Amino acid sequence: MNKYLDSLDHITIITKDLAKTRDFYTKIFGMKIDENRPPFSFEGIWLSLNGRAVIHIIVKSSHKSPNIKPTLDHIAFKAKDINLIKNNLSKYDIKFIEKKTPDNKIIQVFITDPNGIKLELSKPID
Repeated sequence: MNKYLDSLDHITIITKDLAKTRDFYTKIFGMKIDENRPPFSFEGIWLSLNGRAVIHIIVKSSHKSPNIKPTLDHIAFKAKDINLIKNNLSKYDIKFIEKKTPDNKIIQVFITDPNGIKLELSKPID
């Protein structure tokens, strides 16, 4: 047990196209718009997964942040049904790369969101 941190709270995506980003995460992954977002002075939305706001989306032009340019390689989600996700990706004509871990224990699907962020969806192989 970590005495400093409990869990990852959320990620924030800064986007130029709020609607496209919202639609991607709600249509592809079934995330819901969280109505509990405080009335910040900048435009954005929160998206919930299982009742918890895990993705905060902010419109680039409305948000002023420190001049920090961090690097993010990818965000990983644990998938419930990898085939259902692949079918949904195909339905929306979203290209994906499918791999297995070297020990053949986990199947991974990699995609890119509308902002160029790489996403990994993984599920242990039964």
